[in-house]
Amino acid sequence: MERRRWQGITLIALALWGGIGGPSAIRAEDDRDLMPRLGETTAEFEARIRGLTRPVATPTSVTLVADPEGHFFVESIINGSSVRMMVDTGASMVALSKEDARRIGISPAPRDFTAQVATANGVVLAAPVVLKEVAVGELAVPDIPAVVFPDNKLPVGLLGMSFLSKLSQFEVVGGRLVLKR
Repeated sequence: MERRRWQGITLIALALWGGIGGPSAIRAEDDRDLMPRLGETTAEFEARIRGLTRPVATPTSVTLVADPEGHFFVESIINGSSVRMMVDTGASMVALSKEDARRIGISPAPRDFTAQVATANGVVLAAPVVLKEVAVGELAVPDIPAVVFPDNKLPVGLLGMSFLSKLSQFEVVGGRLVLKR
């Protein structure tokens, strides 16, 4: 009789412990620690569930000051090289001069200039490319579509919407442009 009582208690304990499937039968929605927390980044979540130290937070905004004419210029880092650019919300793409493209290791052939791009001076044929990474300050964005303009058709690179649209927000406040990740 005593043995039968212990077998019954053992079965109840097993059932409470996770049923026949053991602890692996616990569903993710039953264990809040296995679910991302509100505001937690993917990197933070993955580090937490693996028991690793929390990744260092990267800056979430960069502020640019307008020049006397109201333009915002920036030294961006494209594919690891510095390129001076003007932020242009009216440009649908990041645009590089042929010289800037060459400096960062992109040399389109004449046959690559196939994209018709409307500019203030008319339509220009440009070469479509994808930049591995564009960074402004500490804000880095991978895989940015861009175009390379032919010789003498673009005096300064344009940081257009193909980059800006990947940010969570950008706004002009008091002569300053704030870019937010």
